[in-house]
Amino acid sequence: MDEIIFRSSQRLENVEMQVQLVSSKMKDLINAYLQQSRALIYQVWNSTKIEHMRLNMRELLNYLLAAAHDFKEKAVDVADPKRLYMFLKAFVGGRWSKREISLVCIGFLFGGLVGLTIGLSVRRKESTIRYMEAVQLNQYLGIESVAVVEDAIAPHECGDYDVLIDVKAASVQIIDAEICKGYGKTLRKILRRIFKQSSSDLPVILGRDCTGVITDLGEKIKRLEIGDEVWATVPFWSQGTLSQTVLLSENRVAKKPKNVGFEGACSIPYAGSIALSILNQAKLDVSNAEKKKIFIQGGCTPVGCLLIQILKHWKAEVVTSCCERAVPVAKALGAADIITLDTLEEFRSKIFLEHEYENNEHSNDQVDLIMLIKELELRGQQYDVIILTRNDRFNWKHLTRFCKKEKSIFSSLPPDLLSDSCGIIGRNLLSLYIKTKMIMQTILGAPLDDYDECHLCYETLNDLTHGVENGYLQNVVDKVFQPKNIEMALNHIQSSKSIGSSVITFR
Repeated sequence: MDEIIFRSSQRLENVEMQVQLVSSKMKDLINAYLQQSRALIYQVWNSTKIEHMRLNMRELLNYLLAAAHDFKEKAVDVADPKRLYMFLKAFVGGRWSKREISLVCIGFLFGGLVGLTIGLSVRRKESTIRYMEAVQLNQYLGIESVAVVEDAIAPHECGDYDVLIDVKAASVQIIDAEICKGYGKTLRKILRRIFKQSSSDLPVILGRDCTGVITDLGEKIKRLEIGDEVWATVPFWSQGTLSQTVLLSENRVAKKPKNVGFEGACSIPYAGSIALSILNQAKLDVSNAEKKKIFIQGGCTPVGCLLIQILKHWKAEVVTSCCERAVPVAKALGAADIITLDTLEEFRSKIFLEHEYENNEHSNDQVDLIMLIKELELRGQQYDVIILTRNDRFNWKHLTRFCKKEKSIFSSLPPDLLSDSCGIIGRNLLSLYIKTKMIMQTILGAPLDDYDECHLCYETLNDLTHGVENGYLQNVVDKVFQPKNIEMALNHIQSSKSIGSSVITFR
């Protein structure tokens, strides 16, 4: 044991000596390097080139000082009133008196001041940043990520075909809740860049329609005037309307019906445009809808309320489903028959037994579908068209047996977008495809009506205005919220108990 300790101590001493030797050598190397560096710097500083450069810099500085001194003396001489007077007197050859020369000088001075004043008044004003209140989304994390901000940048300059609107009210739509979860984020980023709205998809201002008053418009717009009361719609990828001021293309704006207020009117533009688009897809119009039997699932959604009224005006027979609270509204709107979903709670346990759903493992969506099918079976009717306006996540095939012909089921809800799951490569390829397609459409003169744009235009809004002013379209507003209650509004519009539209007012 003692021998082991002795050998270990010897090894430690050897290591210690080697460390001291290495440190001593490192110290010597560093000192040598510092000495060489000092010698090199001294050699460079005292070289002929550096000395020549210092002399040149000194001469340049002396020259600049002398030039400044000469300029100062000449400026004083030139500015001397006596010298100026003598110069002018010699220039005019003694033909002008001292008084006349004084008047000329005063005239030059006065003219210069007037010109300076005019120039300052007509110079281009610097753009000022204005702020506004807006309902904004900064992350795609659901309804909880929505915030009301006071410092959103407000638009205030109109292009030739732009309209600036002071927003009075805007509605909340089901698609706004989907946007909070990331709906359309890829297309939003691509299209906002193409249409020069922004280089990013965030932040997003929610709201797909609004009512308000025009405060400014482009020089080439003839259809509208400042002070007009208007309503407007925008597609899912564009900045929204839940803000105090919006800047929109003229194509999105039309005059509001005169016989309805701002809050009531804003329940119609977006939902009505969707309703007319669905009817167009179903190839239904005033000429062929008479006596056809139409089933509307969710008749008291914003879209459902308008579909019932339009089809009633076209003399179609409308059957709809809604909650018990909404039955009086559905009847007043013109539904011929109503499936009251709340009463189906009485059949819930019975349906579970018949379909072996005792464990209640299936979602409410599937249960609602089963209950709806049960009621449709009890009625034993077939429909020319079935339109889904609420919760179309279930399989449509279950409803095809209630259609008179194939491909007669349509949905007004936002379709799933494959682009939302694209990676970086997929987004770049999609962006290239969209840009190429739009260039070709522009060259060929084809309308740029893709991506939820075709029906969101002033022509559709004019049709809705005609319907409201002629009395066959009524606004249905369930609740009016303040901007600070946006989460409550978004949750309410998704509830099966809601009736018609939920509105945010900015007045």
